[in-house]
Amino acid sequence: MRKYSKIYKIKPREKRGRFWVLSFFAGIFAIQMGCSLCCSSEPIQFETVFSYLISQLSYLVLPLVPLHLAIYLLHFRKANYDLKTFNKFFARINMKTKAGVSVLVMSIFLLIVLDDESKLENGKLLDLVIQSIAAAVAVMLFDCLKIQRNAVEDEGVVARAKHHVAPGLAVAYFRYIENVVKGAYEEDGTEISKPHEEALHEYIKENEIGSVRDWVSKKILILFPESDQIRGTVQEIAKREKEDGENHCLTLDPITHKYFSSGQPRTSVLNVIKIKDNEIKIPYSCSEGCFRNPLLKSKSIDCDQIQMHNRESLLGVTPSGLCEKIHERKEWQNNYVIFAENRPLNTLYQMVDAPDSQISFTRKDFEVQFKLYYAELKRLIEEDDVCKNKVELFLYHDYEHKKSGNFSKNLKNKILEMKMRDQKDN
Repeated sequence: MRKYSKIYKIKPREKRGRFWVLSFFAGIFAIQMGCSLCCSSEPIQFETVFSYLISQLSYLVLPLVPLHLAIYLLHFRKANYDLKTFNKFFARINMKTKAGVSVLVMSIFLLIVLDDESKLENGKLLDLVIQSIAAAVAVMLFDCLKIQRNAVEDEGVVARAKHHVAPGLAVAYFRYIENVVKGAYEEDGTEISKPHEEALHEYIKENEIGSVRDWVSKKILILFPESDQIRGTVQEIAKREKEDGENHCLTLDPITHKYFSSGQPRTSVLNVIKIKDNEIKIPYSCSEGCFRNPLLKSKSIDCDQIQMHNRESLLGVTPSGLCEKIHERKEWQNNYVIFAENRPLNTLYQMVDAPDSQISFTRKDFEVQFKLYYAELKRLIEEDDVCKNKVELFLYHDYEHKKSGNFSKNLKNKILEMKMRDQKDN
């Protein structure tokens, strides 16, 4: 089994590296300026430092003009000298950014080619042309070697693309969840499948799990395990019951919903996980001899009856030797969590495992589609007034060792979160 890096550790950096790169260049520039000023024979004054700073900055920005011109010419050639195609290359760049760069380039151009008397210098213009040709050659070389490409930008482009596997999977799965939550009806209003709330009430009555010791989740959980091996299927959850540290189990009776799709009868299954967590105290009336006095068993009792009666009253014991007090016994609370198997996620895993001869779908592609599928399904559920109160996505990390009880631990934390939310709502 191949090992993969964790999904939550390979998220795109979202331009967080810009700060460090700019800080590095600013530090180098400051060191270079400081060394030049310290080695200078002239006294250090504010006007001297300011003029030197401006001169150094002007040298730094001078290459921007030929580089800007070279990039535009290269993309114009790529567009086969068609302006409409050329504009599409820069359509994703913000308008304010493009306008700011254009104004800056024009200002630097005037600074380069004009002399002190604001007249055009032929020598400076010739130097600019030579620099532009050199910049064009460098840009073409970078483009041919693909040096300017990087994984972070590629992931961003893929995420912004319109055509994906993930949104389609999310829409199809949401329609299934919507039928389960709201129920299915014929055109004349005849009920085909009951809404989830009614089906859940019947399930609780049939299985007699409505006591104080039982807690049943009102929401349907959809499992999203971030893992290199675990997929969150029903078979895997049942298999993990036997592993060390796990204390969950799948119930034998799932919640079923019947409906028709394309004229064919279908049955949707919501599985139920049972897990124990909180220790609760149940009051009960004691009818045992838990406080039986050894003297009561003796046939020869030397103390008188009054003293014996007082002693029995103090001990809370009847003359027969049985305790009639109200005690508390510790019991575990049974939690029942209803979840829908995340089959679209299993489809993405199958695409990763498929050989390259069938489909080209790498682990990197899976990680992008995983995040897009989760985000799209979450958006669809939150925008539906009914489903947002009945369905919840459970995103968790499942990279721990098999014998750590990781699934049960994550599920207990989720149950605690849902219970606290229910208390606030009530």
